[in-house]
Amino acid sequence: MLKNNRTEADQLKLLRVLIVEDNEDDALLIIRELKKTGYSPEYRQVETAAEMHKSLRENTWDIILCDYNLPKFSGIKAIELLKETKIDIPLIVVSGTIGEETAVECMKAGAHDYFMKGKLSRLGQAIERELKEAASRDKQRLAEKALRDSEEKYHGMIDFLPIAIFEIDTQGALISFNKFALELFGYGEKDYHKDMNALTFFAPEEERKFRKNLQKVIGGSSVPGQEYVFLRKDGSTFPGLIFASATTEGDNIAGIRGAIIDITERKQNFEKIRKALDATVRAMAATVETRDPYTAGHQYRVAHLAQAIAAEMNLDEEQIEGIRIAALIHDIGKIAVPAEILTKPGKLTPLEYNLVKTHAQSGYDILKDIEFPWPVAETVFQHHERLDGSGYPQGLESESIILQARILAVADVVESIASHRPYRPALGIEAAIEEIYKNRTILYDKDVVDACIGLIRNKGYELM
Repeated sequence: MLKNNRTEADQLKLLRVLIVEDNEDDALLIIRELKKTGYSPEYRQVETAAEMHKSLRENTWDIILCDYNLPKFSGIKAIELLKETKIDIPLIVVSGTIGEETAVECMKAGAHDYFMKGKLSRLGQAIERELKEAASRDKQRLAEKALRDSEEKYHGMIDFLPIAIFEIDTQGALISFNKFALELFGYGEKDYHKDMNALTFFAPEEERKFRKNLQKVIGGSSVPGQEYVFLRKDGSTFPGLIFASATTEGDNIAGIRGAIIDITERKQNFEKIRKALDATVRAMAATVETRDPYTAGHQYRVAHLAQAIAAEMNLDEEQIEGIRIAALIHDIGKIAVPAEILTKPGKLTPLEYNLVKTHAQSGYDILKDIEFPWPVAETVFQHHERLDGSGYPQGLESESIILQARILAVADVVESIASHRPYRPALGIEAAIEEIYKNRTILYDKDVVDACIGLIRNKGYELM
């Protein structure tokens, strides 16, 4: 039974004390001393290991005050028993006779302090200190538990997501990943080892690109979602997107955390759409050429050359594809021009020529409401504009003309001059080169002209 000697309970601080002591007078001495220092003790006196174990199991204690020498027990044994229970309670040795070496032995074993029974004046201060430290430890444990719970909840949510989540250090070494990442790449949990590098999961040709983007992120730059070819454990590959950002430790960048999304199905669907779009565009191109048989193949040859020029200028694949599509139908507006003008073998009158010039506007009007993933309508609208403003239909100058239209303009001129026309024989590729070189920076973009001439002179390009 707990004993309570509180006589001034309202003024004194409650203290739950387990006293490991065989002498009741000594126990009462300790209680009186505690009351002097402002405590109202609730205590239990025990003298065996079994009694101590039972009291620890059944009650909550603030402090344990333990004699060193007991007939059936000892201070060292009490400390060991407390450790076995894994209960965090400060234990102070209070003994009638204890040498310096024995006191040090107790402190090494786990005692928080020691006092002689005849010198207890500082016992209250020691207990106050221990209680504060215990409260601080409890607070830290609660914070650590909350952090662990939060991390477990976070990892549980991350593992549930159907997206591959990963974290790597600044050298690309793999730090962590979720279950979906393992499944996506065909690995089991036992396959993971601490020396695995992120490059394990990339197709070999992607290594340079990955390292470059890794350094950008580590350097603090923003890198939008990047598409890569990834490598599974079985050697198969799949296309995916990475979205990533830097992780920090203090003011330093520690690595990268990000997500990988498998876009195989998206790519397959996009490819189907692209094929359908390409077929539609080719049908549109064929429609124009049924009305203008003398220029049959013109749009295809222009598209092939424009595509080659764009590649020579190191444009990205999407820009190149947009230019190819626009070039395939750049003369779509000619369906609004009378066929007899298009096929006239002689020189056109000014009126007839003005009618032909309307095809750029007509082409734009036909295409402007189609949601291409590239500026196709605008490219078709501007392909007869010239840098000095002498072109049509808007009279745009220099940078006002989009790059796609500047590329298409050069390809269109080269093909037109080099090929046969109803009103004249083919003038040949040299005449075409002379025209664009003579007017580079005046009518035609310098970089586009240089790329076109480089293709023909240095790489043996021939019109289809």
